[in-house]
Amino acid sequence: MIPVDPGDVAAVLAWMAHIRPSDLAERFAACGGFDASSYLPCPPACPGHIAAVDGSNAEVLASGSFSVAVVRAVEVTYLGGKRAHAGESPLRAFRIGPERENLAYADLYAECFDGALPARSLENEDRSEAAATLRDTLEYWVARRLAESLDTGDVLLLDGALRVGHESHRPVLMEILRKAAGRGVLVAAVTKAAAATWGNGIPLVPAAAALARRLGVAGPWYLEVPATLGDAVRHLEWDFGATYVACLHPRSPHPFKVDLPVGTSPDEAARTFSALAAYADDGRVTGYPFPLFDAHRMAAITADQTEFVKQQVIGAMSGRGMTEREYQELFGDMHDEFARY
Repeated sequence: MIPVDPGDVAAVLAWMAHIRPSDLAERFAACGGFDASSYLPCPPACPGHIAAVDGSNAEVLASGSFSVAVVRAVEVTYLGGKRAHAGESPLRAFRIGPERENLAYADLYAECFDGALPARSLENEDRSEAAATLRDTLEYWVARRLAESLDTGDVLLLDGALRVGHESHRPVLMEILRKAAGRGVLVAAVTKAAAATWGNGIPLVPAAAALARRLGVAGPWYLEVPATLGDAVRHLEWDFGATYVACLHPRSPHPFKVDLPVGTSPDEAARTFSALAAYADDGRVTGYPFPLFDAHRMAAITADQTEFVKQQVIGAMSGRGMTEREYQELFGDMHDEFARY
């Protein structure tokens, strides 16, 4: 086995030392002005409904010039600790490429959002990003329907952050938050693997956890993080979330980054985090809101489902006269051949 260049290993270890300083807790406290009183308790309590939205995408076929992706989104709604409702969008299949602009996006956007057209087209250059935007469109469609149907005190949970990845979704997210606020619905977005950093690249969530341990603060708790602490400059037109770190269960292995809408009052924040803590006691994912976990499991597009769609497409192509040789010329992958040897 050929060894990795020692200099490369040393560079990685140097960065790891930078983001894990021995005085991490003290440095974080000084930088953010945090002390034990900054960590607010959130005793579990959720009198109303809590609904979660998640989506999934998977590649079905890929050629050099285009690919076919399937996407879907789901919602699950809980009341009193039990699932009260669940629903999912149809499984949709879209071609990505070879054109510069995705031809299906405007139609999907109009279908989801009352005939409106996206302010910006979707480019196909990054296929994975294009598939994610198509998935996000279905997620926002489902979230908007929930924002119109949930009642005062209910909670709407989104996967990820309260910011959009594609400019065309900016007015959609604004509308969702506006509808939710108008109905008294609390909104939160939970990030499974937060990219947020401070202090020139130090991960935010582990720093908040380190300081809580140093101060002896036991969960469940939440900590509001001032916008001035983070490394990244926020784009106000695209970013609608105020940042928090929350440990939602005493035995949670780690906390999570949570976004609440900008302008959320202290009372609304307290009720939101108490609701999340009420659904964070599942032993499989201790500390993570179970409705989001349930939505993730329901949304996930399995290998069997992907293969089923693939065979449907192949069968339809065969019915139109495509031969095996033509199929291999379009979709054959030399990596599959390389893997045999």
